[in-house]
Amino acid sequence: MSYCVNCGVKLAASEEKCPLCNTVVINPNITGEAKKEAVYSHRYEDYPRRKINLKYLSQIILVVIAVGVVVQTLCDFLISFSLSWSLYAIGAFGLLVCFALPVLTKIKSPYIATMIDLVALALYIFMIAWITGGELWYFEFFLPLHVLTSIYTFCMVIFLRKKRRNYFRAGGISLLFVCFLLILIEFLLDIFIVGKVYLIWSLCCAPLLLAIATLLLIIAARPKLREEMSRRLYMNY
Repeated sequence: MSYCVNCGVKLAASEEKCPLCNTVVINPNITGEAKKEAVYSHRYEDYPRRKINLKYLSQIILVVIAVGVVVQTLCDFLISFSLSWSLYAIGAFGLLVCFALPVLTKIKSPYIATMIDLVALALYIFMIAWITGGELWYFEFFLPLHVLTSIYTFCMVIFLRKKRRNYFRAGGISLLFVCFLLILIEFLLDIFIVGKVYLIWSLCCAPLLLAIATLLLIIAARPKLREEMSRRLYMNY
C-alpha cells in the first residue's frame, strides 16, 4: 500500500496522481515506470513559506474578544443594573479595533494609522479619567506627555520611511528625547502632587543618557567612523 507524500492519503497501485491533492505519485517499486520529476525536496529551504492571513486572523481574535466583552457587559448590567466596570472592557475593545484597522481595512498610510492609534489611546484614557473623576490629572499630566510622545512617534515613523537611515543619529536623538521626557514627567509630577519642583531622579538619569546620546551623534556626524562601525556591525546605516 502506497501513501501520498503530500497529504498522506492511501493510494491504489494504478493511480498516478493523488485523488485528494493531485500530487504526482512516484512508486520506485513498479518496474518500467517512467522517471518523473519529484514534487518535493529533501531540503527544507526549498519549500515555499505560507503567508499568514493577518486579516482573517485579526477578525477571529476580535470576534472572540467581542464575545467576552458582551458577556462581561451583560454580567455587569445584571449585577449592578448599570454599566460600570464593563466600560473599561468596552473601551479597551474599541482601542484594539483601532489598532487593528490597518490590517482590517485598506489603510496603507502609516501616518493615518498612527494618528488613529494615538487619538484612540487619548480618548480611552480620557474615558477612564471621566469615569474616575480624574479630569484634572488627564489635562495637567497625561495630555502634555501624550502630545509630546505623539510628535516623537510621528518623527520616528518619518525616519523609518526613509530609504537612507542613519541609525546612530536616530539613537542619539531618541536618547535625548527620553532624557527630556523623564525631566518633564518628574516636573509634572512635582507640580501635580507636591506643588513644587525638585527634579531629583530625572537629573540622576540625565547625565548617562546625555553622554550616550552625544557619543552616538558624534559617530553619526563622522562618515568614515560611521561607515567602519556599520560595516563591522553589518548595519545598513
